[in-house]
Amino acid sequence: LPLEPASASAVCMGACMKRVAAPDAADASERKRPFAALPEVTPGRVPVYVMMPLDWMSDDGGSLRNGDILLNQFESLKRAGVRGVMADIWWGLCEAEPGKYNFGACKALCSLLASVGLELQATMSFHQCGGNVGDPVSIPIPAFALSVAREKDMLYRHADGDVSEDCLSLSADNQRAFAGKLGPQTRTPLDCYRDYTAVFLSTVGAENIGTVITELQVGMGPCGELRYPSYMMSKGWNYPGVGLVMADDTGMRSQLKANTGLSALPAGLPTEKNAMPDDSPVFAAAAKGGDEAFRKGDAKVFFEWYQKVLLDHGATLLVEADAAIKQANVNVPAEKLAFSVKVSGLHWHVMHPSRATEACAGYNSCTSDTADAYNAIAAMIARSAQSMGRPIFFNFTCLEMTNVDNNGNPQTQSAPEDLIAQVRRACIRHDVPLSGENALEFDLATGGWAFERMNKQLRGWSPGRDKMHAVTLLRLNDNFVANDSLLELGKFTSST
Repeated sequence: LPLEPASASAVCMGACMKRVAAPDAADASERKRPFAALPEVTPGRVPVYVMMPLDWMSDDGGSLRNGDILLNQFESLKRAGVRGVMADIWWGLCEAEPGKYNFGACKALCSLLASVGLELQATMSFHQCGGNVGDPVSIPIPAFALSVAREKDMLYRHADGDVSEDCLSLSADNQRAFAGKLGPQTRTPLDCYRDYTAVFLSTVGAENIGTVITELQVGMGPCGELRYPSYMMSKGWNYPGVGLVMADDTGMRSQLKANTGLSALPAGLPTEKNAMPDDSPVFAAAAKGGDEAFRKGDAKVFFEWYQKVLLDHGATLLVEADAAIKQANVNVPAEKLAFSVKVSGLHWHVMHPSRATEACAGYNSCTSDTADAYNAIAAMIARSAQSMGRPIFFNFTCLEMTNVDNNGNPQTQSAPEDLIAQVRRACIRHDVPLSGENALEFDLATGGWAFERMNKQLRGWSPGRDKMHAVTLLRLNDNFVANDSLLELGKFTSST
């Protein structure tokens, strides 16, 4: 099974997921033959989308890569009952120079989708592609942004030297460091994100917004997710390590002191990215009747702050996305163009009292009996949606995973089903639409086990808030639209 991740969390799940053997060579040509006799499918209640290849656009962002192939694939997906596709709109390709944009591929994609009758979930990808298992391409953030970020310490950093170039640090959001129309050092990262989204919308045109493009996923961090880059395979991380706290860049330390009075990060944080929770004093479970370090003192203050500034960053980015619509002078009803926030499915060590993996990534469910990261995220999304009068989806991963996937590796203390249930309850409480993705690619033709698991989570039969809004499958390729794959895909889309 290929390990091309939908998100960073997908990579982590690779070590524990069921593998499905690829078809043998004798079957390959038959499977890839166009399936002219595929019956047209009537979709179920929960719409199904499919992720595009990561390298769907040309290196300059100006054109489609393999447009004829995409057209054939789109036609097959349409017959199989798929609602649309999700595509990364790469900052590193479409704004190679400051203020000079090339969204030709995006406009061509919209035209192709419109001709077939499919929708587009457009992901504003302000992060790099590459550095994870299975990544077929490497797309860094724009050189003009990366060079300045390196020079001015605007990248997330760990105390021992690990630096992430996945995205810019949230502490730099308001730092005027990037060139723009008014000259050098006139734009903040927030300005860049807003300008980029506005030009994207104006380029694809009003005729596609709210009709073809029905969702903007707002990039918020590594892999587009609302989190810190706490686990990086490119830096030697392996599942099920808890990762590292990434808050030692100048901006984060300055913000920590200003907000909390703490002049340094708390003692006892992980120094080894592949450590288990009990290896780090701050996360170690206490003996019966004892107090854990993460529930008191500087550690408690830090982890609550670490999450708060992350959620404030997410809320600010949603405001900037809304401002981009106005900047682009797009007149589209709010219900026709939703936003979404992608949240990582960090399912390992969920059963440890510290929930250390989540804490390192900025999700605090450990500092008190009432700490609930997903409730806090859902509340932030609900406030933002109410403020701007626009639906915002909570997009979560690992829908095909179960609690028994790790029964041969008990040290993971993994519980994805419990985690999904926690997220669902948070979304129900705050009336936030929940959508989701599978974690890893699987062979659709033999993937009945995965479809069954996902359908269980979709709850398409429910009349209440627990029914999921949509599911997105990864990732489009030749095998995805092979004969037997399309038949199984059609069964799934009609059953939701």
